[in-house]
Amino acid sequence: MRASAEPLMHRRVSHRLLPVAVASVLAMGMRGAAGEPDPQVGPCPDGMSTVERTLCIGRVLEQKDKQLSIAMQKVAADAAAVPGGQFPTIWKDSLTGFFKTSADPEDQVAAFQQARRNACVFMNSLAVQGTGFGIFVSNCEIRLTDALLQSLN
Repeated sequence: MRASAEPLMHRRVSHRLLPVAVASVLAMGMRGAAGEPDPQVGPCPDGMSTVERTLCIGRVLEQKDKQLSIAMQKVAADAAAVPGGQFPTIWKDSLTGFFKTSADPEDQVAAFQQARRNACVFMNSLAVQGTGFGIFVSNCEIRLTDALLQSLN
């Protein structure tokens, strides 16, 4: 039982933990979606050896990160085309002030990758996945990247 009567949703969350919390909620919400692969299976066949599967997942994640970089470049180009040639003020202020990153697409990708990794490592501990740590985390990272790519398209 909680010591405080304050509703959980009103508690303050550290700005550094917010991206992790959001990513965790996104990934957990996707976990049981119809047609989605099991997080342990992911995009690479289950019948592969651990080494083969790890290499396969690494290649898939690398490709997803390239797609993400291209998508973020497109967002930057679209934003630059807005009259005045600047990112919308609220969005830019949110990136620089709250999330401590920049409006530079590569900085955004790097910040997302770090938050994604943290969220997936945390999810691994929540799911009590003692074995297959790297495979679980990498598959989680692929799914979070897919979710962001889908929202950017």
